[in-house]
Amino acid sequence: MSATRRWRSSLSTKGILALKIQPIRTFSALLVGAMLLLAPAAALPQRFGPARTFVQVKGDLWRAGNGNWWSLIYVTPDGILLVDPISPDFATWVKDQLATRFPGKVVRYIVYSHSHWDHVGGAGVFADSHPHIVGQERILKNMDGRYPHMPGNMIDLNHNGTIESEDIAIPTLEHPGICGMGRGYFESIDRDHTGHLTPAQWWAAQGVVPPDIVYSDRMTLVFGGRTIELIFPGLNHADDGTVVYFPVERVVFSVDFPADALVTTSMRSLPSGCGMFDRHPLAEWIKSYRTIEGLDFDILAQGHGAVSFTKADVSEGRHYLEDLRDGVAQGMAQGKSLAELKKTLLLEKYKDWAYFDMLREVDIEAAYLNLETYP
Repeated sequence: MSATRRWRSSLSTKGILALKIQPIRTFSALLVGAMLLLAPAAALPQRFGPARTFVQVKGDLWRAGNGNWWSLIYVTPDGILLVDPISPDFATWVKDQLATRFPGKVVRYIVYSHSHWDHVGGAGVFADSHPHIVGQERILKNMDGRYPHMPGNMIDLNHNGTIESEDIAIPTLEHPGICGMGRGYFESIDRDHTGHLTPAQWWAAQGVVPPDIVYSDRMTLVFGGRTIELIFPGLNHADDGTVVYFPVERVVFSVDFPADALVTTSMRSLPSGCGMFDRHPLAEWIKSYRTIEGLDFDILAQGHGAVSFTKADVSEGRHYLEDLRDGVAQGMAQGKSLAELKKTLLLEKYKDWAYFDMLREVDIEAAYLNLETYP
């Protein structure tokens, strides 16, 4: 097989491209990662770092947690499909777990939920099993050496094409614990202490490998006799996201939306609104929620959150975004300033949601700037 292949639907955004895949024996080596489990919800002992947990979702579907960052694993007769390896350290740990729990089965596919490094780092750990890496086609652009789409307000501040400490630190300091990365994150990646990294260096330092199979709108994988649907929902937290749908199990997996990193046990949590909703139109966010709602499923497993959710949780999140958008739009049409909107748009329906006191005004400002930018 060729090293890079692109699969593109010639139908509408609802068209499905079916790719039947036989048991993999030899493939162009690229990378891949995964983790797995066999006992339900068990936090395993470790010396350092976040708690690591294996949780059964349903049948042969499992989640593996690195703190509040979660991967999805699908065990089939022909091997394992992993969604998001998270980081080199976690992927290494997971690889050991897989060898113990599923002897003789290796990761044959890695699916990237999107291109942000805190979810797709570490795939190179699995290079020895030569898995295919699959993602939405915009991931290739984000990994081709140009400044990539970054979460929230992490942008190329001085337009020089390199990722610098300030690009990461300023959003973090503006909303600590909400936006950006933890303090010192850039320095942990910038091992030569230059203060700047090219995009290629940024990806390499975190063990990220580009996909060798990409799709545009929708793709169907048949692997080990199982069906997996990959769906591009639109622009939201990322510009290259994939919703992974398991129709037989009636399970959906997505990452960073609807549940962002603040979500733990309930989706009734105000979104962070970082970077005026990641510099994507609110209309696209709402479309993305509706894309998930349109799928026939019972369980929503997420890349963040300690529990699984339901379609009703997705609908509630969409209603919040619609109420926020409509309230801000109405105030703007009445000529209200941002300061006035922060005082008068109370969003009382959501006053019991997590982070309401902290994020109500942040979300109003993010929506205001978003609607100014994308009228």
